[in-house]
Amino acid sequence: MRNSKPKDCGPGFRIRRYTVKTPKISEEVRLAVAADLHGCPYGEGQRRLLAAIRRERADAILMPGDMYDDRDDDGPFWDFLQGAAALAPCFYVTGNHEYGRCLEGVTNRSRAEAAALKEKVRALGIAVPEGERLVLPTKGGRIAIMGIDDPFAGRNRVSEQYLRCCRQVRPGEYSILLSHRPEKLGGYRYFPGDMVICGHAHGGQWRLPGLRGGVYAPGQGLFPKYAGGLYRRGQGHLLVSCGLCYRYPELPRFGNPPELVILRLIPSVCSSRKTDAAAKCKRCQSREK
Repeated sequence: MRNSKPKDCGPGFRIRRYTVKTPKISEEVRLAVAADLHGCPYGEGQRRLLAAIRRERADAILMPGDMYDDRDDDGPFWDFLQGAAALAPCFYVTGNHEYGRCLEGVTNRSRAEAAALKEKVRALGIAVPEGERLVLPTKGGRIAIMGIDDPFAGRNRVSEQYLRCCRQVRPGEYSILLSHRPEKLGGYRYFPGDMVICGHAHGGQWRLPGLRGGVYAPGQGLFPKYAGGLYRRGQGHLLVSCGLCYRYPELPRFGNPPELVILRLIPSVCSSRKTDAAAKCKRCQSREK
């Protein structure tokens, strides 16, 4: 009997790219943002999703929560984390689903299970910041990546983590905060860093022509303000991923395909000290014309 080839799983996903200029780096830095996977499979061993990240040559992979889902098989979740850890440095924070569905409220047991899950994630070599500042060294400069738990970890705990992150921002570093829910902590308007990256909103679930943003997002209700996209936030930005989950037939996505986000940080000032016009970078030459 001939063995059949394993069937591919899941629909397609788009790659959404955002570009942000900053004087804090000297060369381009590429960050992949994988959010709200909810354990959905994209091919055997997550091969399609991992292959897309490999092609993008990401300097790091950022995961702002709800990668795990207690309602489904956790095999695809671990497949992705193991594969991602082999591709680039990874940073992970919890979402609400890491604490279970919590239909009856968060319990000490669900928090203990989330703590155990984080330790297993760390065992793969993936960073799980809880108010810490971690430095990602790149050719372009130092990128500081911080993270806080989902509010289900406890309001006081998360507020303390957030304040610690705010105090650790340094002027010469490009600072990124990972946090699952975009509507919390006042939209992060007081974070003194450069970028806040979130998920949770699933792109507003339904996206209709002529309607900016989506129709509904958890925690924000109808016509959410932060459904998915890149938003100004004081002197910095708020990036909200529309997420990778496709598996809930009771509330299907419409006009809103799952997405892998690629954030390109590029220098706004040329770092070259050369005066020879022929040696200047193309960006500087174009400005002088």
